[in-house]
Amino acid sequence: MIDNAESTRSSKAHYARTIFTPELPDIPAIFQNDFLEGFIKHPERFPIEIKRLRFWERSKIEYSNETNVGFSFFSEFYQKPGDLIEVSIPANGEINYFIGKVVLIIASNEGYEIGMMLLNIEDVPRLRIVEQICHIQLYLNDKRFKDGPFLNKEKLTEEWISRFASNFPVS
Repeated sequence: MIDNAESTRSSKAHYARTIFTPELPDIPAIFQNDFLEGFIKHPERFPIEIKRLRFWERSKIEYSNETNVGFSFFSEFYQKPGDLIEVSIPANGEINYFIGKVVLIIASNEGYEIGMMLLNIEDVPRLRIVEQICHIQLYLNDKRFKDGPFLNKEKLTEEWISRFASNFPVS
């Protein structure tokens, strides 16, 4: 990754800073994890909020069918297996909420990879679309940073779909 670094110098502040240009692999590593095979992986650089549901909040929830679709994300905070959590993801100017049960925790030095199973089967296609939007948005940002801000959004979206959509986990 250091190969992609370039040093810049500001004449006003007289300090040097290093800029890392993003690498764009053929298959994003974010889709690959042996422990989380079949889970839809949320990108770490995209915002997400996690809220553990308390007892009185859980009793108000109506869930249709527990699904076999997994969703994974990085968190600095530990979540206990079996807890019900609400995940909110901002995408396209709106906040999307998903409720699930924590089924997997993988600890690392930086935090925890949390795996949850969705509780409502109706949320599965919506989660898949929201996550693809998150990945596409990061791809657009990376390409614009690397190649310039005047790239066509539609063309870059089509490029992401042709390169990565087939590797995106299927529910």
